[in-house]
Amino acid sequence: MARIAVVIHSLTGGGSEHVAARMASWWAGHGHEVSLLTLDSVENDAIPVSSEVRRIGLGLMSDSAGLLSALLANRRRVRELRRALLKTNAEHIVSLTDRMNVVTLLACRGTRLQPVVCERTDPRHSLMGRSWKWLRDRTYSRAKAVVVQTAAVRELVVPVARKAPVEVIPNCVWPADEGCSPGRLELAADRHWLATVGRFDEQKGFDLLLDAFALIADRHPDWNLVVVGDGPQRGELESQIAAHRLTGRVILAGWIENPWPALSELADAYALPSRCEGFPNALLEAMAAGLCPVAFDCQSGPAEIIRDGENGLLVPNGNVTALAESLSRILGDDALRSRLASEARKVRERFSVERYFEQWNELLGIP
Repeated sequence: MARIAVVIHSLTGGGSEHVAARMASWWAGHGHEVSLLTLDSVENDAIPVSSEVRRIGLGLMSDSAGLLSALLANRRRVRELRRALLKTNAEHIVSLTDRMNVVTLLACRGTRLQPVVCERTDPRHSLMGRSWKWLRDRTYSRAKAVVVQTAAVRELVVPVARKAPVEVIPNCVWPADEGCSPGRLELAADRHWLATVGRFDEQKGFDLLLDAFALIADRHPDWNLVVVGDGPQRGELESQIAAHRLTGRVILAGWIENPWPALSELADAYALPSRCEGFPNALLEAMAAGLCPVAFDCQSGPAEIIRDGENGLLVPNGNVTALAESLSRILGDDALRSRLASEARKVRERFSVERYFEQWNELLGIP
């Protein structure tokens, strides 16, 4: 039995937070002693974790009023996280997301603890800020290892990690969560549905998808678009829908914890319009659910999953016209859509959860 601590900022939503919860639950379900620590309070959790996991929330996620306040708050986070990690008596520590990685490495400084840190996005598009980047460049070398999700990102991280080894472990297709009930979607059954899932922010590119769908909506009057998620750009997206006269044709469905059972029944195709990605969980899950995918070929992620013309379509990054034409191809060709969707399901074997944990256990030295 190994003693493992998984560390992330919160469990309020987002792909990395789901991964942290699933990793902790998987290891606990396989006989290991697992703690999951967050800076946020347990009361704010929106993502389920196995009852076999020891859940620790530090309640330190409040906003800071200024630079001095932020410095003092982060100093306290480092101190309290160090205390909590030492109390777990963990042999292995796994931290996820860039800022949390820095906090965890600082917390472990001067102790016997040497965490493995995970970069979950493409550093070329990181929003962590100058001060955090400065700290990352001076702390990552202290990690036992740095885990990235693609070979392209590995090349970027190696100079930052310096003496720390950098390993590529891509995301996997997770099994259905026993503790997560299938979400409900009220969608008209007499319509075809193009779906997408994610946070409403600039990175996810839903504004580009709306522009693309507007270009082809008249050509495909029996198709609608459903966007599952929420976030700061909701108001802008609602205005954009109205400006394109797509009210009723585009549904902003809100946040749904587990939308895939419903989408596998109701939707026929999936769009990933992200401007940048790490290794998109939502794309893997959509393909595993049997949805035919079309994605922007952004610098990291989609091309590792989609084999263009074989199990989906890749589109030049940010090219709205090309996205519209590729979407039109699959919306208008039942045979093509069915063939690509059938091949897309094979991601279950290529990115299996068993292979994922074989790689992780080998890295950590867990038998």
